[in-house]
Amino acid sequence: MFNNLLRLSLVLLLLPLLAHANVIKLKDSAPEVYVVKPGDTLWDISNLFLYKPWHWPQIWRTNTQIINPHLIFPGDELRLSINAKGEPIIDLVRGEQKPYIVRSPSTKQASKSQQPIAVLPWHEIQPYFNHELVLSEQEYADLPAIVGSTKGTEYFANGDLVLVNQEALPMGDYQVVRKQQSLFNQNGEFLGIHIRHVAQGQVLAPAIPQQSLVTLSSAKLEVKRGDRLVKELATSHVESVAHITAATEQKGNIIADVSQYQLSGKFSVVIIDLGRESIERGTVMGIYQQGAAVIDAEPPQYLTETQTIERIFKQGDVLPQPWLKVGELLVFNVFSKVSYALVTRSSTVIRKGAIVAKP
Repeated sequence: MFNNLLRLSLVLLLLPLLAHANVIKLKDSAPEVYVVKPGDTLWDISNLFLYKPWHWPQIWRTNTQIINPHLIFPGDELRLSINAKGEPIIDLVRGEQKPYIVRSPSTKQASKSQQPIAVLPWHEIQPYFNHELVLSEQEYADLPAIVGSTKGTEYFANGDLVLVNQEALPMGDYQVVRKQQSLFNQNGEFLGIHIRHVAQGQVLAPAIPQQSLVTLSSAKLEVKRGDRLVKELATSHVESVAHITAATEQKGNIIADVSQYQLSGKFSVVIIDLGRESIERGTVMGIYQQGAAVIDAEPPQYLTETQTIERIFKQGDVLPQPWLKVGELLVFNVFSKVSYALVTRSSTVIRKGAIVAKP
């Protein structure tokens, strides 16, 4: 009987929270009218109006008098109002010299003079989209390797002819890549090898026994012995991430920074331990971190301040700190067991091991 009453009490307590769970919350500072500026992104604008910018589609009002009403151009006006149901909505008023339709028997379309704003600052992450890959151990081992050059040097630059340890490589364009780091989850399970693009390579004919000749170009770094070749991939554009949704049940961890920094922040690209079976491109997740545990003794200390042997004999309770939300990220590229994500918001530095979950 007591358990039933307890359950009923919990339900009654949670009802107000559930009722407001999907309410769109406007920022107090949300402008009534905003004129879109060059360089704005949809994410920037959403953050002006909303605490949760991924809710933007729920306040966007489609104006059927306008071509491509989901596209926003510099000079457009965004007008905030409240409808009869008390819900916030955004109306779009096109600026001058923007695409529009004149509803008449002789329907005309104005020419587009500017590009629409992007969802996110894709130019910041486009290099990571095509030039940073994650391969399995076997996939990496199977890649042909650079073993030397016709000059007999250890490091190579644009225009150098290098020797690759595979005979009769198919002619064409290749990426020269380098192993950056092995990726593991919090339990030590191997998830893949992160490789980085360092140059372009073109296979030359004729082939020589047990080797191939490759000429280097577009080097971003010095190429060195042991770097690998991977067939040039068709260029993908990160702008194709158009559908943005919030994570629901997914939960994982940040396991690395693509640039191999120990600490990450806003606009850092990080790697999370969720692959294509668990997550999809365009998913927004919250980032949660826990501060160092505290030993409640005299004097108080953080657990990290003590040596391992001291911790065993230290008198006092160990007080774990709560997991608090410190930011948000957006997944933009997905591999078999891991994904790349852009940190879109952070209130503090972000460390390896941070939890990613429902925002």
